Amino acid sequence: MAPATEVSGDRLAGLARYGSVHLLDQVGSTNDYAFGLAGKGRTAVVMARRQTKGRGRFRRHWFSDTDSLSASLLLFANAPGFPRPTFLGHLAGLALSRAVEQTSGTATQIRWPNDITVGDKKLAGILCESRGRAVAVGFGLNLNQESMPEDLPDAASLRMATGREWDAFYLLENFLREMFAGIEQTTKDGSSQVLAAIKQRSSIMHRRVEIQTLLRRHVGTVIDLDSEGRIVLRTDSGKLAVLGAGDVRRLR
Repeated sequence: MAPATEVSGDRLAGLARYGSVHLLDQVGSTNDYAFGLAGKGRTAVVMARRQTKGRGRFRRHWFSDTDSLSASLLLFANAPGFPRPTFLGHLAGLALSRAVEQTSGTATQIRWPNDITVGDKKLAGILCESRGRAVAVGFGLNLNQESMPEDLPDAASLRMATGREWDAFYLLENFLREMFAGIEQTTKDGSSQVLAAIKQRSSIMHRRVEIQTLLRRHVGTVIDLDSEGRIVLRTDSGKLAVLGAGDVRRLR
């Protein structure tokens, strides 16, 4: 990823349409940095060349290096009908999937609840957190790595998938455009159209899966996503389970 100082004026202006822009060489967590800006009451875009304490769901460590795209969008839940933080995570997944496709022409899928995949490999992860009325939508995307660490056999980068390098700032701008369009659509018209688009890109719709939640293991077939983006699972015992979080493994 190019150093922040090399971003063009046009690209910087494009990012600034969506909030104050903060380009950092290194940060612990872009989400934490974004929350530090919340007192100003303005939307903000945070991007770091390197993130040293990136985290995923359940505070798991997230791999990041200078070839990654690590960014957070700071939002405020002010308007009536503004999406809940959990649904913002689903919106971000759709926006990031579309942004990758617009940038590179590469088809991706959404692996519920917060992963973007290319083929069977994880390309990106999303973490949406809230503190009061402030919401940080953070994501890490493997962008220009020629290879991934040996301890991440299920991960891939966009460069590995396409054979060429990509402009992180261009991809981020595409993500922001799609993200704000999704928020506007959901606020005005509800979640149905966005959910339909998410289902089309889902890697688990109508698939047999195993879902491990904090309390138990569920096995069955995903038959739908409800209006809040939760999985509707028909378990092997014939019962319906509605699940809002968990680790999903697709069964062959």
